[in-house]
Amino acid sequence: MNNKIRLAIILVIVWLLLSGMFEPLMLGFGLFSVIFAMWLTSRMHKIDQERYTFFVTGSFIVFLLKLGIKVIQSNIDVCARILGFKPIESTFITIDMPYKDDVAKVLYANAITLTPGSSSIALDDNTLLVHTISEQGAKDLAEGDMRNIMPKRYAITDLGKQTS
Repeated sequence: MNNKIRLAIILVIVWLLLSGMFEPLMLGFGLFSVIFAMWLTSRMHKIDQERYTFFVTGSFIVFLLKLGIKVIQSNIDVCARILGFKPIESTFITIDMPYKDDVAKVLYANAITLTPGSSSIALDDNTLLVHTISEQGAKDLAEGDMRNIMPKRYAITDLGKQTS
């Protein structure tokens, strides 16, 4: 109960700071929003029980740095294609999902989507459908370009066996 009171106080303060309006109608909207948010959080109790442990390790920080470099490289490539220096070769590719862990799957798919010029479309247990703006980007993904920068914690070497 103590966490709910704290959350309600934080939500009220944030609402007041962001809106900056103290008219009755706006305060009513704020009160409704806070009550609605509190109701949603109470309904999410079941989801809170299904937590995934995620630790920020050295390999994860290295992954973020490598992903940042990929984002910059992809931005340059997309700009070159928009400006007409390179052709736009829109394509879809299905990639075998190299991970069994749900967190690794989501991290992998989101890393692909974060790089401009590619977007993860559909994810299932064994495959990931990706749209890319270039055939070279699709080829790079098929060859494991993004998989190679993933944190080693998620590396799968042989039919689902994880390395440590």
